[in-house]
Amino acid sequence: MTNAASLPPALILGATGSLGVRTVRMLRRLHPELPLVLAARDMEKADALARDVGHATTTPVDITAPGLGLDPAARHSIVVTALRDLSLNSVRYARDQGIPYVALSDGVFELGPLIAHHAHNAKAAPILLLGHSNGGVPTLAALHFASEFETVEAIELGLLFDPGDPFGAASAKDLERINHIGPRPLVKEDGQWQWAEQPLATRSFTSIDGTSHEAHAAGLQDVLSLGSATQAARIRIDLAGGLTAAAKRGGSPSVEVIIEITGTKKTGETGRFRYELVDPEGYAAMSARGVAVAIECLLGLGTRQAPRSGLFLPETLIEPGYLMRRLEVFRVTI
Repeated sequence: MTNAASLPPALILGATGSLGVRTVRMLRRLHPELPLVLAARDMEKADALARDVGHATTTPVDITAPGLGLDPAARHSIVVTALRDLSLNSVRYARDQGIPYVALSDGVFELGPLIAHHAHNAKAAPILLLGHSNGGVPTLAALHFASEFETVEAIELGLLFDPGDPFGAASAKDLERINHIGPRPLVKEDGQWQWAEQPLATRSFTSIDGTSHEAHAAGLQDVLSLGSATQAARIRIDLAGGLTAAAKRGGSPSVEVIIEITGTKKTGETGRFRYELVDPEGYAAMSARGVAVAIECLLGLGTRQAPRSGLFLPETLIEPGYLMRRLEVFRVTI
């Protein structure tokens, strides 16, 4: 396993946003010796965060400029984009430095530029497509549970977001953009990929306290991962808003992930099986956990050797059981 202290600093773009801040804190918790460089528009906030987490420096960045406006002599171990980069200058910067790149904001219909970039630079450093819900945590958890099955007919994810747990500006803009300019949400139904129209675009699911919620299909990369990693004929992810059980009890808003798998288990049991994840710290915290584990794996700080090149989805990089062990450390209820 790689020694975190021996690595050049990880470059976090958008480090002062809701997801960026939590990713920085999560990385510091997992790897106290990993050096960090925090890049943000608000340098005052970045400086304060760097002082707070320690072993971190800050830098201004211009994502519209080749080389991101950074010192050409600077060296980093990874580029993490907790922001939207329409220029792809950040991935070119990672390519030129020969270091991994994590893309966090793309809907399924927006992957063309990154995939084309990879096709022209297939032997360059790894690129991770992580435009999944909650940093890929629901997808990896679903695949972990699906490993208990002999056959899988359907995987349905339901995510409940509490109105008291705001997404953060960048995440909210990502979802608004995907819903506004994108096509209908992608689902797999009856073994066929479809851009879902009504009534297929909506369904209801039951949250952990038994409340039924009207939910809408989302055009997130989870469906690509689950549809490619399994032979399930039905794949979808649906988002709903409403008070979580924790908030109803007077506690802090959490995020609830409902995973329902239909199929036949290796034990011979057949039916529709339900699994629940609850992060007491909410949406951005769960997302940061997934991103931090992905960074671990790209840098060789987990249980596997760091990849040298390739285009990855989270399940082709991270062993689902490893993520589940990390969630237990993070006190996510399973």
